[in-house]
Amino acid sequence: MKTDTRNRYGSISRSFHWIMAVGYLFMFGTAIAWNIDKQFRSSLMGMHKTVGFVLAALIVLRVLWAVTQMSHRPKNNLAARTGHLALYALMIAVPALAIARQIGRAQGNKFLVELGNQWHGELGWVLLVLVAGHVVMTIIHQGRGAPVLSRMWG
Repeated sequence: MKTDTRNRYGSISRSFHWIMAVGYLFMFGTAIAWNIDKQFRSSLMGMHKTVGFVLAALIVLRVLWAVTQMSHRPKNNLAARTGHLALYALMIAVPALAIARQIGRAQGNKFLVELGNQWHGELGWVLLVLVAGHVVMTIIHQGRGAPVLSRMWG
């Protein structure tokens, strides 16, 4: 089943979710390693940028796919919908700020560089906190008998 249904997410939605989860796990890991030991900076920067660019492309595709599946998807309460909206917003904003910074560096645009420097990392940490909350709430709801994990697990 490729498309979403009222009971579970389809294979395309699940693929986006889990591929991006692995990508973000890598991104958070490199960001944490970077902040623990600055020597990792040069060795991780290329991989961090590459994976970040792939995630930026995937989130655009994921949003487009989600819009086409809106009427088919499992229903969530207001808190879950708000949390997912915040996750999507940050998954768009964080790489957009990094791309803006790169463009600023290439064009000598100090405003874009400073914008990226100020907000890319800060919002990245907010995204990490939201992802952690997302995982915790999934575990809590699954533990209470709501089949939330099975809807995305496959």
